[in-house]
Amino acid sequence: MSIHRCSRRVALEALAGGGAGAVVGACGAPTGTPPTQVGTIEAGVLADYPVGSLEALGNSPVAVGRDAKGLYAMTLTCTHAGCNMAIDGNVSASGVYCSCHGSQFDANGGVTHGPAREPLAHFAITVDASGTITVHGDQEVDAAVRTPAA
Repeated sequence: MSIHRCSRRVALEALAGGGAGAVVGACGAPTGTPPTQVGTIEAGVLADYPVGSLEALGNSPVAVGRDAKGLYAMTLTCTHAGCNMAIDGNVSASGVYCSCHGSQFDANGGVTHGPAREPLAHFAITVDASGTITVHGDQEVDAAVRTPAA
């Protein structure tokens, strides 16, 4: 189990203002891996994702990518402290950056620079006959899983 860390000043100010509960509110409760499940999300159509792309789905903590093997989806919830990198970060074909604490991930969600230690979770996706992509954010899959984009 990890604990979201905050500065001594923030913790002391919260403690002085409201006790231990305020510290948890200001600094975050102890967490394991931040939650990643996001439900089912419509993610556009195949034409939206050329090979070599990685795109955040608006402000939701999910990205869809396409490489030579097919389509994939992964969380944008940083595994360090749970920041939504679609909002507090940068997502591009070269990878994902968390502006909260500086963690960096490659385009497949592997950690390239800490403080994060765990890779980003991947989700199942389907493509219907019309090319519409659906991310199944309640179904985690291995990071190597790809959905053919034929």
